[in-house]
Amino acid sequence: MEVIEVCCIGKSRQRLCEDGWIVTDGYAAVIDGSTAKGTLRLGDKSTGRLAMETVKDAITRLPENACMEEAAVRLTQAIAAVYEATGIGEKVKLEPENRLTCSAVIWSKRRREIWMFGDCQCRVGDRTFTNPKKVDDVLAGIRSDVLRYLTSHGHSMDELQTRDIGREMIFGALRDQCAFQNDGSNNPYRYTVLDGFRVDPQTVPVVRAEEATEIVLATDGYPVLYNTLAETEASLREALKNDPLCFVSHPATKGMTIGNDSFDDRTYLRLAI
Repeated sequence: MEVIEVCCIGKSRQRLCEDGWIVTDGYAAVIDGSTAKGTLRLGDKSTGRLAMETVKDAITRLPENACMEEAAVRLTQAIAAVYEATGIGEKVKLEPENRLTCSAVIWSKRRREIWMFGDCQCRVGDRTFTNPKKVDDVLAGIRSDVLRYLTSHGHSMDELQTRDIGREMIFGALRDQCAFQNDGSNNPYRYTVLDGFRVDPQTVPVVRAEEATEIVLATDGYPVLYNTLAETEASLREALKNDPLCFVSHPATKGMTIGNDSFDDRTYLRLAI
């Protein structure tokens, strides 16, 4: 494997980026720490940052011949070990919004597969693969409707970029949706993440790339992926110029706050395989 180009940028200079990436002899991965919905902090780091760092470290210890199912167990155990070490296992069981949570998209060199744990994305050839959460689509739609109403009734874009009333309207639901993560039932809103609780392997998309010579792994901080970083960044810049609140062309559960670089942390990793 060879890194052709890589970019990892936080949305704000005022806080640690919760994205990360890693390339080992056997794996390459992009990891997206989830924005905290609860109040728990361990030291000076957010739960999303800690989840990302924990999974990133655990990938360095994955056997090179691991299958997706084994990787899911080992990465889950790594986060669970943090709960045990800090004595918060019962708390996060009862309060899923306080779990160390992240998504990850992982390339296995040995198996020539990409594993999609959560809502990261990848590109193989000229095809992009995404793994969106149904509940996010619903809440992004509600936020979009709220912002459309507000902008048509005298609220300025600058005002709403300073105080996102649309996100405030859905934040309770964003927090409560954490009850759906790694839910063992057939709830239509359940979704998969790495959070120290069992991952159902059947919910993890596996993308085969036997014939590919290049792949792109990325977080969902990019609305659209292209085959080069320059094209992908240009598309993001254009989207933020035309729709900084992210409620028209690419509805999201959050937009770009004034003073920030984007609406979310973002990571792009392009590899020759």
